[in-house]
Parts: sequence; structure tokens; C-alpha cells
Amino acid sequence: MIKFFRKIRYDLIKKNKTGKYLKYAVGEIVLVMIGILLALQVSNWNQRHQNGKQETILLTQLLNEYSNNLIQLNSKIETRDDIMKSSLTILDYRGLIESQINVDSLNMHIARTLTRPTFDAELGVTNELTNSGKLYYLTNTELRNSITAFPSFLSELREEEMVSFNLIEERLFPFLIDNYQLGAVLSNNMTDHSFQSKIEMIDIKRKKMAENLFNTNSPFGLVNNPDMEDYMALTYTNTEYTNLQSLGVKSKIEDIINLIKKEIVKKE
Repeated sequence: MIKFFRKIRYDLIKKNKTGKYLKYAVGEIVLVMIGILLALQVSNWNQRHQNGKQETILLTQLLNEYSNNLIQLNSKIETRDDIMKSSLTILDYRGLIESQINVDSLNMHIARTLTRPTFDAELGVTNELTNSGKLYYLTNTELRNSITAFPSFLSELREEEMVSFNLIEERLFPFLIDNYQLGAVLSNNMTDHSFQSKIEMIDIKRKKMAENLFNTNSPFGLVNNPDMEDYMALTYTNTEYTNLQSLGVKSKIEDIINLIKKEIVKKE
């Protein structure tokens, strides 16, 4: 093809047909430019097609990740609701005579207040996108911004979770060890292996406190102890505020899921 065009140019120059040569040269340039533009369009189409396929894969992975996060967060919110109810139930025991206090029920509610539910978000796909620069595959700007900002929304929730954790670890556990039969409380939570391991760690850290693990102090003295009242009030307040933070995170997750679903529908 190149030899063919070269021969035409040679013949026109040889025959001294300058005007026709110039017209031909311009036409040849136009044809070359059209060819380049067509090649670029095909290349761009192929690239967009590949990017679209990659975006669909990422959207599916993100939908799975944030759906799992929503399930986990809802479970933690429900657990905290139970903790709040147990805190109020323990406070309701104040002023009762000892025979009116159901020890098994009391122990169950104390065991619930000793749990520390934390939201451990799955962020594998999110972190990969932000760290590898693959966010550009997501064509929806609002979705990109929401995913980029999501990890920062978790920081305040984690701070509140640590407030509750430290209250139990540093104050409530030692108080119960000194003032109650903690072994009876633990027997109501034997299936919670993470809780058992936490008690074992405290046992190692506080050997002197562990000596009182199975003391025989009465539940009547415990529920009417002003410090117990304070701890249950703090537990309720901290847990309630943590759940408020959780509801904010839940709203962000639901917004992200809705954006992802809309993008998936567009590509179907």
C-alpha cells in the first residue's frame, strides 16, 4: 500500500503536475489522520470495555464487603441493646429485699454487661482500591468519595468502643472481683470463648484480685452498692452513645450499598 501511494506521488512529480500533487498530498494526509482517529477510537472502545468489566467485578466485591459489614454492625447494635437492657434490669434490683433477688437472673445480666462488642469492619476491597489507585475504575464520583471517606467514619466509633472496653477492663472487673462471686457470673457465659480468654488474661495480670474470684459476697450487697449503681449507669450511657455512633456508620454503609446497586443496575 505504501509503495502504491509512493508510485502515485512519483508519477505526479515526474509529469510536473504540481497542483494535482498538492491536492493528492493533502488527501493522503487526511486519509492518514482518519486512519489514526479510527485506530484511537477502537483502542479507546476496547479500553472502556475492559474498564467496564473491571468496574463490574469491583462493584460486586464491594457490594459483598459492605453487605457483610451491615450484617455484622446490626448484630453488634442488637448486642448493645441487650447490654443496655441488662444494665437497667440490674438497677431495678436496688431496694428489693434479698429474697426477691433472682441470683441466676442477676448473674446473667451481669455477664451481659461484661461483654464488649466491637465492629470489626471488612475493608479488604476498600483498602485495595484506595492503596492501588484502582478507584478510577469506579465511574460514579459520589461512590468513589464515599468509599474513600468510609474508614474515617469508623474512628469515632472505635473511640467509643474503647471507652466501654476500658470501663470493664479497668474498673468493673476489679470491682466485681472484690465485691461479688465472679465465678457464678462466668458460668452464665461459658459459651463465650472470647470472654473466657479475657478473664484468663485479667487473672494473670491481677493475681491478688483473682484470689477473691470465688468469694461469697451476697447479691443484695452488690445491687445496693453505690459503686455498682454508678458502673451500671456508666455502662448504659457509654453503650447508648456507642450505638448512636453505630447508627451513623450504618447509615453510611446503607448509602454506599445503594450507590453500588444503582451502578450495577446501569451495567446490566
